[in-house]
Amino acid sequence: MNPNLLRILALMLSIASVSCSSDDTSSIPDETNNEFTFNGTTYNLVSAIIVDENTANNDPSDISISLFNKTSTEITGNNDLSDITYMYFDFQDTTIQNTTYTNIQDYDVSINGTIVNSEFTPGTVLLSDDNPQSEVYAQSGSVTVTNFTEFNIVFNFTFTRNDGQVISGSYDGNYFMPN
Repeated sequence: MNPNLLRILALMLSIASVSCSSDDTSSIPDETNNEFTFNGTTYNLVSAIIVDENTANNDPSDISISLFNKTSTEITGNNDLSDITYMYFDFQDTTIQNTTYTNIQDYDVSINGTIVNSEFTPGTVLLSDDNPQSEVYAQSGSVTVTNFTEFNIVFNFTFTRNDGQVISGSYDGNYFMPN
């Protein structure tokens, strides 16, 4: 065989082996969804419950979203639960829109809560609308809904407390909407 042909063949194989890269994408970090972060700690969110207080007509009403680290079946069942991460906020609208809501006057975030005899008790309160002078009161907040369908909701949120601490996260998943 011609020595030049062998050199060309060896060169082609070398180029081909160097130019091929691994199909392993494990070094790409996963997008974070269904959680919020506060003070460097991440809290998982498993389920969402959406309540529209006025479904009788098209007048604006409070639409609330409650997020939990438990399933909606666990939350709506009559069993006692502990170690509950809970996030609640509402806004006024006729339906949930793909937009950013910034007029959020009702909100609560707590960790380590319990449900005993169907009564929820918050544990450590991270955010509350009870007292505008409190450090856990939000000086600002926003919720940006990017997708809302019959079965799925996608949104991200950020609340900045009076003490400058930030609670931010996102949710992308199914929701329960009681009648």
